[in-house]
Amino acid sequence: MKWSEISVEDLIPLFSDLFAQLWLIHPFREGNTRTVMRFAELFTNDKGFPLNSRFLLNHISYVRKSLVLYCVEEAPVKEYFLQIKIDVINDF
Repeated sequence: MKWSEISVEDLIPLFSDLFAQLWLIHPFREGNTRTVMRFAELFTNDKGFPLNSRFLLNHISYVRKSLVLYCVEEAPVKEYFLQIKIDVINDF
């Protein structure tokens, strides 16, 4: 996949799915949300789509709650986490 050929609007759902799947692994006793958001920052910056990590860290509780809703198998509610990604990528 050539990230540079994909629009930001198309990338946001891809990024969101990737980060939500990583978050579901939950490898650490503490700090999983912060770790995944830090990885998200590094990954998106590397792909040419910098995001506002300060926003994520300042709203980490909301980010975590939106990830929980995003990952519900029976009826996922994805719009909150997708909106966060839109806000943090378009904030530059």
